[in-house]
Amino acid sequence: WETEGIIKEGVETYRTSGHNAWVNIMYGCNNFCTYCIVPYVRGRERSRRVEDILSEIKTLISSKKYKTITLLGQNVNSYGKDFGDGKTNFVYLLSRICELEGDFKVKFMTSHPKDFSLELIDFIASNEKMSHAIHLPVQSGSDRVLKLMNRSYTAEHYKNLVKNIYDKIPDASLTTDIIVGFPMETEDDFVKTLDLLDFCHYAGVFGFVYSKREGTPAEKFEGQIDDKTKQDRITRLFSRQREIQKADLPKMVGKEFEAMAEVDERKVALKLDSGKTVKVDKMGLIDGEIYRVKVTDICGGELIGEIVKYGGER
Repeated sequence: WETEGIIKEGVETYRTSGHNAWVNIMYGCNNFCTYCIVPYVRGRERSRRVEDILSEIKTLISSKKYKTITLLGQNVNSYGKDFGDGKTNFVYLLSRICELEGDFKVKFMTSHPKDFSLELIDFIASNEKMSHAIHLPVQSGSDRVLKLMNRSYTAEHYKNLVKNIYDKIPDASLTTDIIVGFPMETEDDFVKTLDLLDFCHYAGVFGFVYSKREGTPAEKFEGQIDDKTKQDRITRLFSRQREIQKADLPKMVGKEFEAMAEVDERKVALKLDSGKTVKVDKMGLIDGEIYRVKVTDICGGELIGEIVKYGGER
């Protein structure tokens, strides 16, 4: 797709992601987070043309194989800014995609909190083709660390975003990325990140121990954290997240959800929009078919359910 900063179209993509199709909508990044090498190796943001993206997605939908279209970019929320036409932005692109005929859901990643707009939240809430699974990386709950990372937002700004998401999309399934052990991160900074977990009630957390990337500003920061402290913090992060998820699971009992069957020689899974799996009577499940399932119980952290509707539109 991309060679030496030039976006090339018409190149067939080799896909191995089951019923989900990954579709790049842009390349590069303008944000220069101090831990990240992407802007230096991939260059500035370059958006693909709307019509090229639509053409690719039409082909995917017409194949009947893909039930989910996941849009990719280092910061999808800034899509179209490089066009400078005052019209083409991420919500506009989503609206054009959702106008396409077919039975599919739209996801996207990754988002940057500084560009995640209220307009986008409203669009997700109002359009049935938009997935309510939202990945919104925070990286840290400490304003001091966020500033060191050059993230350009505060913890309070992030919390307000999360509040707006849950207010407009009550069934939103929110996930995030968090880095622990960033240079000069204190115990107090880390505790603020733990507190953020309590506020956000994430469906999932992708936690990472900070490691140096050659060529990034953070590589040369003073106050590098020792490995023992990093490991202690990542362990505590995941432990707190497990406690929150365990407490939140019972809230799903008695509720109905749409789920897609993933059936192959290795596994059979009935997956919700959030990515969670529901264990049901698997006899007769058809790969790629959409079912309506009611969660009836929880066993060992696993959702148990029964199918209440077979097939049909989402």
